[in-house]
Amino acid sequence: MDIRTEKKPIYDERVNEILRGMVEGKTRDELAKELGHKNYKTLDIYMRRKNFMWDRYKQAYVPIHTSTEKWDPSKDLMKSSMESTILSLFQKEGADAKTIAKRMGFQDHRELATYMRAKGYKWCSDTKNYVKEYGKLDEQERKYSESEMKVVENSLEEQEGPSITNRTGHTPSNQLDQYLSLLELLERNRGRLIDLIVPGSESGKVPRYAVPGVFVTKSVHMTNTLDQLVREYSKEKNISQRDIFAVALIEFFKRYGYEREISTLIGKM
Repeated sequence: MDIRTEKKPIYDERVNEILRGMVEGKTRDELAKELGHKNYKTLDIYMRRKNFMWDRYKQAYVPIHTSTEKWDPSKDLMKSSMESTILSLFQKEGADAKTIAKRMGFQDHRELATYMRAKGYKWCSDTKNYVKEYGKLDEQERKYSESEMKVVENSLEEQEGPSITNRTGHTPSNQLDQYLSLLELLERNRGRLIDLIVPGSESGKVPRYAVPGVFVTKSVHMTNTLDQLVREYSKEKNISQRDIFAVALIEFFKRYGYEREISTLIGKM
């Protein structure tokens, strides 16, 4: 069996509950207590069995990488193909910073180094490559960052302070009311937001709806490949094809403009 298949994360009900809890800000100890574990260590053991590990930098459970590949944290944190290409070029034997800089369009290797520092990387003499920086900034960088933030804050105060009412037509009190209504909206949809944030949180949980009305027969045209997927899913998940299409249509209407109509029809959001 391919080890990559063995190491795929398993999103069962408890794993999803743990990941949800982490998104909501709960600690490992709190989750362990809620779920009946002795302590967070037994929680770690359970997650490891599901191919997750605790990432002390992210302070969260993340999928375990395969043991056959050397894990490079920078690969998970790359934000552009430019960074990815630079790192891969330095991995090659006999890599030269000046040559790589010219190839990537920089004036020289110093400009390349400045770019990588701005992206949160530092040069590692051991690996002869750039690595992602973690943890606290050193004292000089911290002071520089704080002074930058102060300049930005002062600039914003000068721009916004005197004219906040004139530009928006709202007093600070009215603006606060607007934010409160937004927060209330977020709170009402908290569950759905967490489902979007937590990977795989909806897998294996097909919603069931009690739709009023009488059953009718409706013929639809689709490709044979889609038809095959429906048949396979129905058999594998032990759900009827009728329920599959009902759920698909309801979720479609809810997401694309008919949320109120669906809410009225089935009496729930």
